[in-house]
Amino acid sequence: MNSYQSSRSLLVALLIAATSAAMAADPLKVIVPTAPGGGTDGYFRVLAKEAEALLGEPVIIVNVPGAGGTIGVDQMVRSKPDGQTVAGVWLGPITVSPNTMKVNYTPADYIPVVQVSSAPYVLCVHPDFPANDGPGLIAELKKNPDKYTYGNDGAGGPGQLATARILRATGTSARDVPFKGAGETLQNFLGRHVDIYVGSIPPVLPHLQQNRAKCLLVTSSDRIAALPKASALRDLGIANEETILWRALIAPKGTPPERIAKLESAFERAANSGAARKFLEDAGEEVAILKGAALRNYINREFEAMGAIAKSLKLSPQ
Repeated sequence: MNSYQSSRSLLVALLIAATSAAMAADPLKVIVPTAPGGGTDGYFRVLAKEAEALLGEPVIIVNVPGAGGTIGVDQMVRSKPDGQTVAGVWLGPITVSPNTMKVNYTPADYIPVVQVSSAPYVLCVHPDFPANDGPGLIAELKKNPDKYTYGNDGAGGPGQLATARILRATGTSARDVPFKGAGETLQNFLGRHVDIYVGSIPPVLPHLQQNRAKCLLVTSSDRIAALPKASALRDLGIANEETILWRALIAPKGTPPERIAKLESAFERAANSGAARKFLEDAGEEVAILKGAALRNYINREFEAMGAIAKSLKLSPQ
């Protein structure tokens, strides 16, 4: 065998070895702490597909539902901090549930990698409700304390706490009726078993378009493009009381900084891809990138705010 053949054989062997090593490498596992099929699951599946090429490695979604998302987050924080297991989360198991139930983790047990999306909750009423905007809704609630009921996504859930923040800040009151998610809330709202729908935007949007609902107020500081007629908290003078349905990637404490940086870059770019943007636009949501110290500070502030609301509602874990 001449030197050319030897070099060629060595190159082929190295390529085969490299390919075999790549195929044998562990995929990035993204734990999504919900059942398959919901908005958070669907969105992270889109991101996973987009991130694969950017990371140069396979990305798989692992659904771990239960206990408001806390089971999946608990599994993630106990994983080996090698950067191969992360979690795709929303605010529920991060800043809400830890203030309303006992969990086995704290904010110090994970690293916020990057926030990728943002959407407010929305308060909608029936077409004959005697108000047509956010200030009118608050005025009606003030005039009739505890007369009206609002359906939400469960006792101690984000919808209940978001609404309680608004009611407390405006000195108003209404009776909360918990359900198992936005779908059940909507069903009972349309059946007129509750006066106000509190939940995410996508389920109620078709009914708004068919004039079966009036969406008067979003829980964000500012108005949003998806619901241009709905008032925002700034219109009520309480911009600091916003509650946002945000989604983010988090990793176990101790994950190497260089791996965090690679994940942050890949998922930020994935979030800005055409496929991911379209998914959010169809749901009335937006790309919203927040990372590093800014994301950590945001989570810490929201954790404290939700803790204060939970205590006022006597929902804190004993």
